[in-house]
Amino acid sequence: MSLDAMDWVWTKSTAKGIARMVLLAIADKCPDDTCTAYAGTTMLVRRTNGARSSVVAAVDKLLDSDELRVIEGSKGPRGETVYHLPRAVGHLRAAPDETRFGDPETGPIQNPGWSENRTPGGTETGPEGSGDRTPTGPETGPQNAYERKHQAEQQQPRATRSALIPELGPLDSALAAAGVPVRWSLGLGEQRNVWRLVQAHGAESLVARAAARTTPGAEPKSARYWLRVWGDLDSAPATRPGPATAAAYTDNLAAGLALLHAQKEGTP
Repeated sequence: MSLDAMDWVWTKSTAKGIARMVLLAIADKCPDDTCTAYAGTTMLVRRTNGARSSVVAAVDKLLDSDELRVIEGSKGPRGETVYHLPRAVGHLRAAPDETRFGDPETGPIQNPGWSENRTPGGTETGPEGSGDRTPTGPETGPQNAYERKHQAEQQQPRATRSALIPELGPLDSALAAAGVPVRWSLGLGEQRNVWRLVQAHGAESLVARAAARTTPGAEPKSARYWLRVWGDLDSAPATRPGPATAAAYTDNLAAGLALLHAQKEGTP
């Protein structure tokens, strides 16, 4: 997610000045945890409010530092360069920032013991004016970052499914039956966009398109990825599975479509 990528820039990057602003602008466009985004020089100039020559020099400096890489052979919709922030992959924002407003199941945190006022160094000012305090979050070593990511992935299905609108329940079940695991991390507006696609093309078409692009046993993909795939359903040709996965694809797709038909027949 872009917030995690931006947090990595704020807390871990060694970039300074205009280079730091360029890295933040690219991190802000990362749509998922792969920390990959496309960005054109014109956009970076506009976002950083810097001179074009300074932005170009900053990108070169970031590439030399290996905090930024170019994905060769890939382009954005208008020919923009596709960038990757390799060191931001797996980074998660510190726990105090994530839980400051409370857990959806347990309610808001009561009397956290510190105010919302931060000093430039990242410390917190106590409610009684008793001095600066540094938030006590989890350690930032690679092993702890991996553990936090693993815990977030385990907790994600429960948190995201509770926010899924009821209309998308049959689609979610059919995708699972077809062997297409999905990470439903969409906002309400994006979920409504998916529902409009279901109404326009039918859930069977969405399931078939997703199954055709899924290898059996593959890791779950973000629902934003599938939203982009489903969005060009009218214009893009469907991807067919290779010979090695055709049988498994056919079985899984049949199971997903059968589940959709059963749910339709059971609807009064």
